[in-house]
Amino acid sequence: RPSGEGGAAVGAGPLRPAQGAAAASAPAKPEPRKPNEPQRLCMQTDGRKKIHTTFPDGAEMVEEFDEKTDVLLLRKVRKAATLGSKEPEWVFEVGQPPEAAFDPHADLMRVSSSNPIFLRKDTPEHFQWRIRNLPYPPSVYSVSVDHEKQEIVVRTSNKKYFKRIQVPDLNRLGLKMREDALSWKHQHSTLIISYVRPAEVVEAEQRALKEAEKSAVKI
Repeated sequence: RPSGEGGAAVGAGPLRPAQGAAAASAPAKPEPRKPNEPQRLCMQTDGRKKIHTTFPDGAEMVEEFDEKTDVLLLRKVRKAATLGSKEPEWVFEVGQPPEAAFDPHADLMRVSSSNPIFLRKDTPEHFQWRIRNLPYPPSVYSVSVDHEKQEIVVRTSNKKYFKRIQVPDLNRLGLKMREDALSWKHQHSTLIISYVRPAEVVEAEQRALKEAEKSAVKI
């Protein structure tokens, strides 16, 4: 009996901590997502972090970051589709859309390769826009901030080029443009416009990256 009771006691004793350890190692249930929060999915492939965000209103955003530096390489957005309407097209905010192949039967005219080409390509420190095929001398250009409309305005004194540039990164965070953050230069027929990336934008991108990486799938 003593050995039986002892055996029972020995057998029963270790069960309690074992159960406790199992309970402690069990993964915690994820907190339910709030209805007003966007849903993010992340995929890592070809040296890029690709993040697909769906907002509560159904709008979508796709971003691609350099896997090593976290520099934004591409961002495209589209509005939510409405019932019975055509699916909205993607709008590229950063990077270039893939160029469609020329179809001589369907396309009556091909865009001239000498026309100004506008694209945004950021650096770690700046939002940066490049306008190629602008052969005029630097003295012709004027680049300024329209504080009322919160846009960058590009114009030439010879009236050959005019463009307004929106910065959605600032609009999404409610940040106002600053004239002292804007700079530009002209070289090799390309006008390069830079705007210093505010710390608030960098922090918001890092938060979104960390949130998306929780669901990352590496391919």
